[in-house]
Parts: sequence; structure tokens; C-alpha cells
Amino acid sequence: MLPVLSGRARRNELARKPRKWHLEVDFIAVGSGIGGLTGAITAHDEGLETVILEKASKLGGVSALSGGEIWVPNNHVMKRLGIKDSREEAKQYLDFLAGGFADPQLTEIYLDVSPVVCEYLEKKAGVRWKTIPNFADYFYPFAKGAQPQGRYLETEIFKGSDLGEWEKKSRLTPHLPCGITAEEMFAWGGGAAMLKWDFALLGKRISQGMRTMGPGMMAYFIKAAVIDRKIPTYLDTAVKELVQENGAIIGVRAEREGKNFWIRARKGVLLAIGSYDWNEELTKYYEQLPEAHSACPPQIEGDHMIMCGEIGAQVAVVPTGSLGSMLGYNVPSEEAEGKPLWRLSAEGGYPHAMLVNRYGRRFCDESFYPQYSPALHVWDGRKKEHPNFPPYLIFDQNHREKYPLGHFAPGTPLPEELVASAPTLRELAKKLGIDADGLEAEVARFNEFCKDGVDRDFGKGSFPWANFMTGDLHNKPNPNMGPLTKPPFYGLRLTFNSVGIVSAGLKTNRNAEVMHVRGKPIPGLYAAGNTAAALDTGAGYQSGFACTRGMTWSYIAAKHCAGKWK
Repeated sequence: MLPVLSGRARRNELARKPRKWHLEVDFIAVGSGIGGLTGAITAHDEGLETVILEKASKLGGVSALSGGEIWVPNNHVMKRLGIKDSREEAKQYLDFLAGGFADPQLTEIYLDVSPVVCEYLEKKAGVRWKTIPNFADYFYPFAKGAQPQGRYLETEIFKGSDLGEWEKKSRLTPHLPCGITAEEMFAWGGGAAMLKWDFALLGKRISQGMRTMGPGMMAYFIKAAVIDRKIPTYLDTAVKELVQENGAIIGVRAEREGKNFWIRARKGVLLAIGSYDWNEELTKYYEQLPEAHSACPPQIEGDHMIMCGEIGAQVAVVPTGSLGSMLGYNVPSEEAEGKPLWRLSAEGGYPHAMLVNRYGRRFCDESFYPQYSPALHVWDGRKKEHPNFPPYLIFDQNHREKYPLGHFAPGTPLPEELVASAPTLRELAKKLGIDADGLEAEVARFNEFCKDGVDRDFGKGSFPWANFMTGDLHNKPNPNMGPLTKPPFYGLRLTFNSVGIVSAGLKTNRNAEVMHVRGKPIPGLYAAGNTAAALDTGAGYQSGFACTRGMTWSYIAAKHCAGKWK
């Protein structure tokens, strides 16, 4: 049974139209990530009176915790630089990623509108996009239509003080270095080559309040919406219910400072509030693993699934095993906003490391995280188990001397309560509770592959994207491979760690309108980004999809509200 509430069952409990609204506007943007702010900016520019409501105490949403990338084929920045691309090639690639689970009409709209929105935001909102040189699509050169560079865009460095009072009211990220660009990180040797980074430059920028990656990207949107356009914005304001009249959504009931806050929407309500990462029940039902955590802010609790379930909204699901989910761990006692901070783990993709299951065996290409989730979801029907869950990160002293483990710099001590260590692989296996014979055999086999840099089992390091993102470009012949030979050896139990890109969301149509279970749109209600099911991109994922989906469909929602979308 799906965890969606019946509109009929809850009819008597729905928010009734108040006698008096506290605020009346044309367009309500719920959420302050890239989706909510793009919708607000567009609605304002179309002449709609707009308000932004944010549940958290800071602006930026999940987008601010991201790498700050969008993925836009055939974009205007590529054209400006003379990088060739075509709609036909992009369609080929999207069809490959979708695996037959996308709505063709929505895919066509994504292809056609995302470049338009990207250019609009540069010209009208001052977002300074730039390409990431030589950064390939995930599946280049193995998939038709994949490109070696140009489709990823990040933003130029943003000076935090330009946000004025909003500088302290906007999110930074605990997951990425907010002071260098992706272009610089790759030029210095890639995601693993931390010792080669320019820390003097990084420190200088941080001290000056300069922002890059997700916080930098979102600073442009915050400035455009809240400062330049002066769109009224309410923090610590959680939307709890949708107000419906004659089948249409006419406003919301929010809670602010412990009191009800009723806002009327004459044209529409946009929900761009992320997914349901911190809702344990929804995550278990939809992501279908025995344990799951999240790197997202704790406000991402699936409020849309509850509010929209009450009015009979339809939920759509794409396959659980192919999206942008990662692995991670919590350093004991480390918290963010009063909740455990689940850090992302890419260390298995570095040289001198591997991922194994309880049997001590590798199960995927560690350098290419799109293979993590499909491997974790494998189900053994005879043993009634997920044989690859939980995964374990195994590495040696070479790895420890060269590469970081999360925020622990190379060579620094690791907490014993987090990481096990032992002078031999057999002793390490015993500490971790995994099969010692399997681990010894797997390490020996992997070490043989490292001699010529060709992983004959899983192809570690075979994707150019992985070489840049999880590799050490100074390491030859394969940026992602190095033997595990130097004791002591280390091990760490990992878990499924979501980044907000989930399998289920609200079903929407070509206008970004939320669909009713009876197959008709719910007037006045829109959804975008991770709040909406990924029916435009289907079963696969490509870095930048989530942010691009957010800005594209929020733009469409605002245009539709203004009567400017056909």
C-alpha cells in the first residue's frame, strides 16, 4: 500500500478558507532552492505579485548544498565558446538515460526550455554561467549523444557581502569546498588530489566571504529575487496545508512563530520543497533499502506528499536503483541543525581503495557513483537479502597519506569509533565482521589489475567523468586505481546516503501542474524539482539534472500562471 493519503478520507480535515487572509498575492513560491527562486523571479518579471515561503531559517534549499552545477544541452554558453552540440544528440543521450521510463512530451520540453531558462537567468537575473572545461557527460564516450564537455555549467565566484543582510541568512555547504570552482579543482588534479589544491587561495577566498559551488550559484538567485526584485520572503515559515475551493488551490496555511499564517494565491502555488529524505517512512517505502540517510537539510521531510495526498494528488515513481544516490557515513557526535550530519563518501573511487560487501567482494565500479544504488538494490531471492548492503570502504596507508577521508586531511588521525584499522586484511575483516578469505582474495585480484590500470571486473576509472570527479589526475596510468599494499589497512561501514534525488514525486503535466489521481490537473497547484516525479528524465541521472529540472519547470509554472505558456 502506497503511503499517500486519500483525498476522500481526509476531506473533513482539509484547511478551510479562512475568514480573513493575512496576505494576498498572485503567486506563492514555496521553497527557496533553485526551483522556488526561479519561479519567484519569473512570476515577478511577468507582473505577478509574488511571495517566497521558506521552512528553514536560511535561504538556498538543497541546491545550496550541491556542487552548483546545471546540465543544459545546446546552451548559449557553449555556442558562445564555439562548442558544438545539437538537440538530436541531446535527445539520444536523454533517451539512453531514461531507460524507457520518461514521458516523451516532458523530455521534449526539458530539451527545448532548459536552454531558454538558462539564458533568461543570465540576461534578466544576472546569473553568470560558465562552462567546466573538459568535464564530460557521465556516460561519455559509451552512450550515443554524450558529449566530452560544454553541457555542465557552474557560476562565476560570488562575493557573499553582495547579499547584504541576507549573507548570514543563506546556506553554505558542509559537503564541498566553498571557495574553489569545479574548473579549478579539476585543473589541480581532480576531486581526490587534495594535496595539490591551492589552499592559500582557498583560505583567502573563504576569509573574504567568496562563494562557489552550490552556495555561490544560489547567491545569484537570492540576490536576483530578494535584493534586486525585493520579493517578500518569509523564513521559518512552514507550509502545512493547501487551501482548496471548488477543486482549485487558492492558498496555503503556513505556520510562523507558532501561529497560523494564511496566504491567498490568486493565480497559483508552486511547491519546490525538495523530496522526503528525512521522512523515514516514505524513504523506506519508496527507496526500498533496510537503512537510508541523507546529506540534505533536515527540513526535507516530504511535506508535499502529505499536503497533496490530502487533496488526491497523483504520485509517480521511477526505478529506485538508478538515480543520484550516494554512500555516506556519520562521524559520531557530528551534527548539523540538530540532526546527524551524514557526509558523502567518494573515497572508494580514489586510488588504493575499494568497496566490498559482507562477503569481502567488490560489487561495482567504485569510481562511478551511478552504479552504487543499482548494486545496493540487488536482491537475492534465495537468501532474502541485499547481498551488497551494507557496503564497506577498504583502503590502505597509501590512501591515508595521499587522500582525505571527508574533512579529515591526509595523514591526520581518524576516529577509532568511525574507522577500523589493522596490520593485516584478515584482522581488519574480523573487526568489520566481513569474510576474511573473500577480502584477501579480492584485494589480491584488484592489485593485479592495478599493474596496467585496467579493472577487468567493473571498469573502475574507465569513465572520463570519474577520472575528474573521484580520481587523482596525477596518478598513472589510471587516475582511479592504485593497489592496496601498505599496512595498516582501514575499513569503514557505509550506508545509503541520499542527496534528495529520489524515486517518487508528484506527477505533473506539461504545464508543471500537479495531476489528480483521476487524471486531471489540480488548478492552481504546481510542482518542480525533486518535489515532482522525474518523468522528464526517467530512470537515469546525470549530474546537474536536479537543479536544471527545478529551474526549468518552475519557470514554466510561473509562465503558465501568467498566461504566457502554451
